Amino acid sequence: MGSSFFKTQGGAISIEFACLFPMFFLVFYGLVGYSVPLLLAATYQEVASDALREAIRHHELQLGDPAALRASQEARVREVIAASWLPDTWARPCAGYAGSYLRVAGAEWSVCLRHDAPRSILPPLALFDWEIPSLPEEIRGEASIRIR
Repeated sequence: MGSSFFKTQGGAISIEFACLFPMFFLVFYGLVGYSVPLLLAATYQEVASDALREAIRHHELQLGDPAALRASQEARVREVIAASWLPDTWARPCAGYAGSYLRVAGAEWSVCLRHDAPRSILPPLALFDWEIPSLPEEIRGEASIRIR
């Protein structure tokens, strides 16, 4: 079992590697592909909660003109979102929020942000009519609270 054994087996090892590499790559890409949307969903939820907390805190600290207070609250919400690690193009207001992240409907306050194209972050691989990973249409985080 000298060096001649390894010389004759060298081709078999490369064939095994060539056969197994796609499977290892798909497993790795699947792990990353399913972890990234979960991480983003948790991040969007945390940022929405922090922004809502800041809007409520800002509301309790200031009294005065309701229109100026609302504009100030929306500015604080945008500051919290901008301070997160999410790029500016990844945070969009949700549908039904009239172009703003903050919605106040009576006693219910909500903050919602979303990413409307998760496939642009991590494109899925198509293999035999399967998509790896199978991504949702949007990734969204929403926080709501009823005050008083």
